[in-house]
Amino acid sequence: MQDRWWMRPLAVVVGLLVGCLLAEAAVRLYFAWSVGPRVLLYGTGWYRNTTGTDGSQPKTLTDDEARQAVAEWARDDSVERHGKALQGYTKFFPNELKTTQDPDSGERIPVRINGSGFRGADFAPTKAPGVVRVLTLGSSSTFGYYNPDDATYPVLMERALNAACGGTPRFEVINFAVPHATAEKVAAMFLAEGVALAPDAVTFYEGRNDSTLAADRGGPVERAYAVATRRLLLVALVDQLLVGERVSLTDPTLKFEPYAAERSGVFLGHVARILDAARARKIVFVAANQQATSRSPLPHDQEDRLKLKGVTYAQETGEIRRRLDRGERVSSFEYSLLVHQRLMQDLRQWAERERLPFVDVIDALDQDRHLLLSWVHLHPDANRVIATRFAEALQRQFCPAAR
Repeated sequence: MQDRWWMRPLAVVVGLLVGCLLAEAAVRLYFAWSVGPRVLLYGTGWYRNTTGTDGSQPKTLTDDEARQAVAEWARDDSVERHGKALQGYTKFFPNELKTTQDPDSGERIPVRINGSGFRGADFAPTKAPGVVRVLTLGSSSTFGYYNPDDATYPVLMERALNAACGGTPRFEVINFAVPHATAEKVAAMFLAEGVALAPDAVTFYEGRNDSTLAADRGGPVERAYAVATRRLLLVALVDQLLVGERVSLTDPTLKFEPYAAERSGVFLGHVARILDAARARKIVFVAANQQATSRSPLPHDQEDRLKLKGVTYAQETGEIRRRLDRGERVSSFEYSLLVHQRLMQDLRQWAERERLPFVDVIDALDQDRHLLLSWVHLHPDANRVIATRFAEALQRQFCPAAR
């Protein structure tokens, strides 16, 4: 009888896999009982990061809050979910019925997805004579998470432009943003669909999504580990105990300056692709920096939001950087806000070198950061400020009386 030497190591491997699966199930059940049922969905599209805003502890959801978060992600009509996969990006299917949720009242707000799969009114593929067409490029804050259809900044921008320019020319602003997009996906969508719409101008407002990308750091082992921590709760727990959801300069894989520089280079490379396509077609490109905070993507209540009033972006990032420089640990969301700051600084310098119109949204909202509903999403009052600033920049380009 041939010696089946391989059976013993195979049995060991199978035993380890079964043991890991049982341990993963046990960890999920324990935290589902102690934190909330949301944890059962860890690693899926319905699980949200709930890192605390103070950077000290992850926010613990009550059972009701956890169920609400799961329901928000799981709803077929939620704007969180869009599934039309195209070359390099995803967007909504035409004429989908979608909703978002008011963060204060909990009311479901209807969201109009037009025949082209974007938010807002239908538009003709061919621009009408005498119309200045503007595409607003970005992600969920431009799309208008938590905002009614008539309170997003693209809608308010169109109104402001037409009022300021007296109807000559007439402006048509198309909300060309899709939730969860990074600069890479924004560029891909603009090249695939935006260029064909023959816009006269495009605006760009994004960056926070790009600041959180860390999975591509390091070699294959590091990338596999990053994926495992996002998909398997047991691995994430071990990571929390040994390393934690916190980073510091003592971690050789997370030295800030080279990492932030690398992220910035990738980000600006994709923005430059948009500019190259725009310039080739004589499309005006208006760049803007993005106001943001280190709070989690989950919306916060009014009382908690008011804590940010008068606390500037520079003050928040400055305090995080001082703690990092002292070797203290900071949360992953705080760390990513520092990366975001680097992206925004470099974006402004790049816009100056390219001689582009630039809108300083960070400055415009710096004393009113309580108008951030979450880490980056905007209250309608903030949308009005951004719409006004973008409109002023575009007036100088297209309204004879404003020149």
